[in-house]
Amino acid sequence: MERASIPHYDKKYMNSAKILLQVYKFASNEYRLFPLRFQDKLCNLMKANVAGLQKLLNCGNFSGFPVISNTNITFCNFIPDDSMLPPFIPSGNYRADFHGLYSNNELFVAEVYGKVTRPEVK
Repeated sequence: MERASIPHYDKKYMNSAKILLQVYKFASNEYRLFPLRFQDKLCNLMKANVAGLQKLLNCGNFSGFPVISNTNITFCNFIPDDSMLPPFIPSGNYRADFHGLYSNNELFVAEVYGKVTRPEVK
């Protein structure tokens, strides 16, 4: 990810927001449901360093949790840590939908597109 920002949010919701992640794989000219889905509190995901999320603190103005102000949050130059992702994900194009939830109310949806490439074995 080169750059992403969250231009508007309310800190009282962000500190207890949950993230629901659903992944889709591109096949037959459309994104189809891929069996990778989970949900947890955003701050728990950061603390556990899921997919190397702690690297989000290296570039941009995000300082972690608790979120203490309602200023614009900017992230940049984030590359997920593949050693912290599920193993054996097949090569291909993917879309990850991030749903921000607070008390089962949807705060935001972010669609992230990426590609998984693995070396060809001969």
